[in-house]
Amino acid sequence: MQTSKMNNTDNRRNIKKNPNQEYPGQPYYDENGVLHYPQTEEVPRTDPYADEYQRQLEEYSRLMGENVSEEEDLQFHNMNEAYSARQPQQKQARPRQTQRRSDTNRNHRTSDSRRRESLQFGSNNPKKSAEKSKSAKSSKKSGRSAKSEAKKKGKKVEDVKTKKSHPVRTFFRILILLIIIVFIAVNLLLYRYVSMVNVRERGQRNYTGAALDDKAVTNILVIGSDTRDESEYGRTDSMILLSVNKNTKEITMTSFMRDMYVEIYGCDFDGEPVDFWDKMNAAYVYGGPELLMDTIEYNFDISVDDYVYIDFFSFVDIVDAVGGIEIEISDEEAAGMRAPMGEQNKILGNPQGTDYLTSGGKINMNGNQALAYARLRYVGNADFERTERQRLVISKIIEKVKTSGLSTLDSFAKSSLSNLSTNMSKTDMMLMAYKALFSMNYEIKQLRLPDDDSYTYGNHNGQSTLDVDFDRCREILREEIYKK
Repeated sequence: MQTSKMNNTDNRRNIKKNPNQEYPGQPYYDENGVLHYPQTEEVPRTDPYADEYQRQLEEYSRLMGENVSEEEDLQFHNMNEAYSARQPQQKQARPRQTQRRSDTNRNHRTSDSRRRESLQFGSNNPKKSAEKSKSAKSSKKSGRSAKSEAKKKGKKVEDVKTKKSHPVRTFFRILILLIIIVFIAVNLLLYRYVSMVNVRERGQRNYTGAALDDKAVTNILVIGSDTRDESEYGRTDSMILLSVNKNTKEITMTSFMRDMYVEIYGCDFDGEPVDFWDKMNAAYVYGGPELLMDTIEYNFDISVDDYVYIDFFSFVDIVDAVGGIEIEISDEEAAGMRAPMGEQNKILGNPQGTDYLTSGGKINMNGNQALAYARLRYVGNADFERTERQRLVISKIIEKVKTSGLSTLDSFAKSSLSNLSTNMSKTDMMLMAYKALFSMNYEIKQLRLPDDDSYTYGNHNGQSTLDVDFDRCREILREEIYKK
């Protein structure tokens, strides 16, 4: 007990001697040991943000050269209001002196504005500034990441561009473009040529039910006549069926002898049905190309839908357009060509004796000479060799066209097509032109009807004829053209 009392007295003595002058607001014991609670003056609480603000304000005033008191500025609730209220006065009071001074002021203003934004007057939450600094750091990081992503995307785009501009792809693009351009140019050129042909209306057909008919085979009847006028329907001197078989890749030229005694069956020019027997070349006289095609279908059972008509004297321009054709002839043929060539020179307006041949051999014939050779009838086996010569001239022209240049082909197309007449439409001729382009390398074969074993000589109505074995002729056509 004594020990505790001594301790209490010691404590009182300590308080008495040291009434806690450092902290005046705390209670204390007086000399008599009485506990007192002194009434101290209320000490205003200090705000660290306000002190910092005052310090910055004084620093700012010092830099700007102005005397700004605390009482003057504390009338504003925050630093932004004070700055905005004083800013116009600063602009009027302090003009710009030098470029260097203005740069320093601008830098200080930006730094002060950043500080004022972070130290709002009266805000006592220091976490906001930390959050802002964190957000600024995160925005910087996000900016860097965005830049890196943009770089990566840029690299990807460059990779895609390099892939797109690959030389192989570029080559194929250019190749496809060139193919399209060539295709368009070829079509325009073909249409230009096709427009030169004289298109006739399709006449009335009376018989079109031939058994020899196949989609793989195209039959076109080439009609040649020595008439001077296209509107004049004379007897046909040349009738050649041009058959193109795309399966066997063969072109067959079949000559029909004009002296064959056949049944003329079909319609005449007036549309009246006709049915009589006569030489085959008479069908064109009575009913034109339609009656001739009906007669061939009816007697030889082969389908013929289209025809091409050409007169012999247009044949001269065609041969000249390809630069002539080389044919080997005998001395007898060279001498026999003078008679038809003399007639041709009169029609063509050439001097007498033009293009005469003195002897045979390999000769590069011009158009006038080739026409006389194709018309030659009284040398050799009469009309049999005549049809053979006609097929030879046509095959030589085809061979010459295959090896000719573009300029020669253009001249040939203009000369031949402008002298042709046909019942095919322009669309059909365009299709035929495409077929011709793909059939240039087909094998060319020659036939003659009747052949040596399918006819006998006859005489009807006072004229020499060839009496034909039609069944044998149909069998030849089936085997040679249709391969059946």
